[in-house]
Amino acid sequence: MNEDYIDILTEVKKQESSTERILFLSVIFQALLDATKEKTKVESSRTSVERANARAWFFSSIGVTCDNFEYVCDNAGMDADYTRSFAIKVIKSKEIKYVRQRIRRVLNKS
Repeated sequence: MNEDYIDILTEVKKQESSTERILFLSVIFQALLDATKEKTKVESSRTSVERANARAWFFSSIGVTCDNFEYVCDNAGMDADYTRSFAIKVIKSKEIKYVRQRIRRVLNKS
């Protein structure tokens, strides 16, 4: 399972990146971080809302939210359907901590 995450994150790092592309990739990765925040008993309502909004952003299939997601993916050079299926894998994964670490590394090196 780790291989799937390594592949997409490594591929993103390998590709030639403009500052605009890095910005849009960062939006996608930040949304993944928000969508996978661990639930706690004492979390703020803001954290809960951020998690729900991030998940809705990935999984909306119609409307402005869907259009926004597709726009961000296009500008990041990512296929929207592939990005959505990757997000599903990440969110359902039992290795969320590992994936979150990899995403943070990618974001910090951009």
